[in-house]
Amino acid sequence: MAIPGSEKERQMPGLFLVPGVYMRVLAQTVRQLGHNDRLLYEGLNFGPEELKANDSRVFATDAMVMAERAVKLAGKDGLSFTLARELRVTIHGTLGFAALTSPTFAGALDSVRRYLQLRAPFLSMSQSETGDHVLVKLCTEFDMPGLYPFLAETVSATLVLLTDQLLDRNDAEKRGFSLDNGKLPGVSVRLGGAEPAYYRQFSDQLPVRFEYGQPDELLMFPKALLDVRMRLADAEASRMAREECEFELQKALKEQGDLAIAVRNMLRMMPGPLPSLEAMAERFCVSSRTLKRRLADKETNYREIVEAVLKDRAIQLLRYTNQSVSEIAYELGYADLSNFSRAFRKWTGKSASEFREGGPDPAPEVGP
Repeated sequence: MAIPGSEKERQMPGLFLVPGVYMRVLAQTVRQLGHNDRLLYEGLNFGPEELKANDSRVFATDAMVMAERAVKLAGKDGLSFTLARELRVTIHGTLGFAALTSPTFAGALDSVRRYLQLRAPFLSMSQSETGDHVLVKLCTEFDMPGLYPFLAETVSATLVLLTDQLLDRNDAEKRGFSLDNGKLPGVSVRLGGAEPAYYRQFSDQLPVRFEYGQPDELLMFPKALLDVRMRLADAEASRMAREECEFELQKALKEQGDLAIAVRNMLRMMPGPLPSLEAMAERFCVSSRTLKRRLADKETNYREIVEAVLKDRAIQLLRYTNQSVSEIAYELGYADLSNFSRAFRKWTGKSASEFREGGPDPAPEVGP
């Protein structure tokens, strides 16, 4: 369903809506590559007309269906790199403007990391440093093994293309970042999986090299690159754009209605071990104190929600898989089997083995 910005009905949690413009550009790119983009919309409650509104939104589940269909149709034609070229900075709205006007690349990168989920709720980014480099790791919170390689490749290509376009070229050269055979020195993208056949077709057009078969999906930048000025650096304009992104994020959180439900739904999509309160607060771009207060307003707390999710997951694994109790405990994030056993008995009044052997059992929780 494509949702105009003014419509309040049937809204999922705000973080799980995707701007319709991305789906529109995706469909246009599929058509550009010679495929029938109408096939992308089959069975969905919206079509090309509904995506024309600048403030349209699409449920993340529908966006994933469209993306999976697009990959089947045009993935082998280099859909990811072609799409990345079409995702110009203006398409990203206030997030793009915040990055474009940041005083330095460090500020631009921080804006993207903090607000990426307003544009791509499938992904998040974490940043760390090692030696002389900054590592930006891409993470997914959804179980979508067939789609994730496409998303990682598209987002990585989009980021490096925008970086190349938006850096102040003179300042970059003064700091030792002149293009070397069309590539930014010291910058690379590392992705899992085998190198796709279409990569060689696009490699000369990309400002960095892509390395495949890597253990993690990440972008590597020299630390010194963080200090390079952006081409349209304007600290005040960037501050205002970031404030608008923050407002958009808080508005989305408010409109989704019940933060406890949003937290529970997000936890249900994450593999174990589940994140700490502090990590979840950062995910929602609020302080841990604010998250505690908002959950308390709903007469619950983070530990209760986590335990409800773990209980549901444990019951389903015991009921529908042949995994051992030890394997299930490990999958849920318990390093000690005895801790899981105590928790499961507290939840159900039975040991995990007794539960698996049969007899009446409690239904999984339907709320936090």
